[in-house]
Order: sequence, then structure tokens, then C-alpha cells
Amino acid sequence: MNLLTTYDKFSLKNPAAGALATFRQAAHDYALHKGLPTRNQEDWHYTSVKTLADKNFEPSSLHTTAPSHDTILEIKKCLNADFTNIVFFNGVLNKTLSDELPAGMHLTELSEYTDQFDDTFDALNAAYVVRPLKISVGSEVSVDKPVNFVFFTANEATAQLMVTPRVRIEVGARSAVKFLESYYGSVGSPYFVNSVMDLHVGESAKVSYVRVQAEALAAINIGRTRIHVAKNANVESLAFATGAGLSRHSLDVVLKGAGSDSQILGVYAVQGSQHVDNTTLIDHAVGECNTTQLYKGILDGESRAVFCGKVLIRKDAQKANSAQLNNNLILNTKAEADSKPSLEIYADDVKAAHGSTVGQLNKEELFYLQSRAIPKSKAVPMLSYGFLSEVIYKLSDERTQKWLSRHLDEVFNKLHLNG
Repeated sequence: MNLLTTYDKFSLKNPAAGALATFRQAAHDYALHKGLPTRNQEDWHYTSVKTLADKNFEPSSLHTTAPSHDTILEIKKCLNADFTNIVFFNGVLNKTLSDELPAGMHLTELSEYTDQFDDTFDALNAAYVVRPLKISVGSEVSVDKPVNFVFFTANEATAQLMVTPRVRIEVGARSAVKFLESYYGSVGSPYFVNSVMDLHVGESAKVSYVRVQAEALAAINIGRTRIHVAKNANVESLAFATGAGLSRHSLDVVLKGAGSDSQILGVYAVQGSQHVDNTTLIDHAVGECNTTQLYKGILDGESRAVFCGKVLIRKDAQKANSAQLNNNLILNTKAEADSKPSLEIYADDVKAAHGSTVGQLNKEELFYLQSRAIPKSKAVPMLSYGFLSEVIYKLSDERTQKWLSRHLDEVFNKLHLNG
């Protein structure tokens, strides 16, 4: 596999000992044995990653450079003064551009590792990780200001870079925090970002987690997020994707304690030849938990969107309540949306529903606006923007709503929305 040809060189430059060395080697062996997924596999039926085999990506740690002045200016455009910004350049924490973490929140290096991997990309991330990080939030800690982990990639060397962030966040019982995980990059040579985020939400904690994927169009972004939700915890999650030529976000939410409530949201807007894939698994491991899932997307040009959402309600997970919906708005007949929501239920006292739609703007709504002297050139953008912004405004934090709306505005300026 091309993605593993530099493993020995990487290991020599970034030696590891003890548990980390064992972890990386096990991950390398797993990835080498499994190989890249193909469309013959059910989980990857709609998304091809063949382009990864055709390119020679090298770990960013082999080409460590400081960001140039122009790159620093680009990075600063991706920061929000209303957030606590923790900045990573080509996968490395940049303390100069980063803010201090708020009280009650601590950053250390991860010291405990698993020997299980969800797929080849999870293993590839682990094989090339240099410093996996752990963010710890104590019990009964309340942080009002959102904390934004900003990952910015720029090819300031000639190589095509591969960046592998791996972060674990542990939120203590009865705490309340807001996180963003954001991905940006410079226009130029292709690069590959392969991320893993593990979020553990303690009992009765309240957590907002937003993943922003606004990469350069030459980029490939593949990420996995695992959220473990304890008893009586409240989680809101939103996956926002407008960038990268090829992107896939795998989201696994495991409900491990009764009384928890999770709102799982998604927004995507793609154009040209972009391909975006959202694959989710909502696992009701216990009963008396509520989950609501809503993903909405707009497709223009010859773009393609994939949504594969599975809700699993296990045996004895009685009184589970789950709703799942995926809506797609097609702006061009050459665009394509593949939607596959599914339920797998092994308990008998549950409420569960799922559905999906793929279509164009509602003609009656469009006619109504035109009948009120609003020209079609303005009515189409208004309806389209409202279609997506509805999801953003389900978030509880107004600062995050405004930040995502700004990103959405930038994308809408490029879409063909003149009717």
C-alpha cells in the first residue's frame, strides 16, 4: 500500500517506546493486512478511495516546517475571537497561534492505547501518529466559550502531505462544554487529512461538538468520530462539510447510560466534482435513551453526496426512542445523492423512524415568493439557504451558529442559485 511505504522512514525519524510503539506497529500490521477499502464492501459501496492509492502522500512529520508569513495570515482568517482557538499546523500544535485552555481543562499526551481498529483509516491514523493528545475536563466544570481545535494544512514543502490528528476528549460528570474540530488548508498541491476523535461524555454532562470540514478542494479528508454517552448526559453534534474534493466522516455514537439525549445533525454543500460521504452509527446499547438525527445537503454541478445512517437498538434496550432523516436538495441534474437510512432493532418496546428525500426546490414555495414580487433570482437562494440554515440554528450556542452561517455564506456565493 502506497500509504505505508514510508512507515520505516517515519519510525526512524519519530521513534516511539512502550505502549505507543506497540500501538503504532499493531496499527501498521492491521492496515497492511486489510488494505484500502473497495466499493465491493458494503460500508464503502458509494465511495471510492482509489485516488489514495494513485498518489504518494508522505507523513507531515517528515517535512516539518514553520508556517510562512502568508500562511499565518491564512490561518488567522480561520480563527474566531469568540472561541478559544487551539491551532495545529500540519498536525503539530502551534503554541504561538493558540490560546490558553480555560480553567478546568487540561491537555496531555495520551498514554493508554487500544489494540482494536474500526477500519484501515483508523489504523493508518494510529500507525503514523506522533503525539496523540488527551483533553481532560474535570467534573462539574462549566466553560461557556467554545473551544475550537483548528487543523490547518499547507504544502510548504514539495511533498504531498498526510496529516493524522488523533485526539481523545474526556468530559467529567455534570460538566458543560462546547467543542469544535475544524479543518482548513491552503490551495495548492493535494494533501490528505486522516483524523480520529474520541469523545467520552460523563454522567449528566452537557456537550456540544461541531466538526467543520472546509478544506481546500485539492484535499482529501477522512475522519472518524466516536462519541460515548453516559447516563443522563446531553449531547448535540453537528458535522459541517463544504470543502475537499473527497471527504468522508464516520460518526459512531454509543449510548451507554439510561436517560441520555443526543441530537445528531449534519450540513453539507458541494459543487463541481466534490464527493462527500456521511456514514453514521447510532448504537442504543441501553434503553430509555433518545436520539434525533437530521442531515441536510445541497448539491450543485456534478457533485455527489452519500448518507448511510444506521440506528442499532440492542436487545433489552427497551423504551429507546430514535428518529432519523436525510434530505437532499439537487440544483443540477448531473448531481447525485445516495441515501441509505436503516434501522436494526432487537427490542420490542421502542419508537423508531427513518426517512430520506432527494429532490428539487418546492415549486409552490417558489411560486409563493414570486407572487410577492420576489424575483426567481432571489427566491431560489432564499429557499436554498433556509433549507440548510434550519439545521445550523438547532444548535444551542449562538456564536457557533453565526460562525457556521459565515462559512455557509461563502459557499453560497459560489453555487449556481440564480434559478
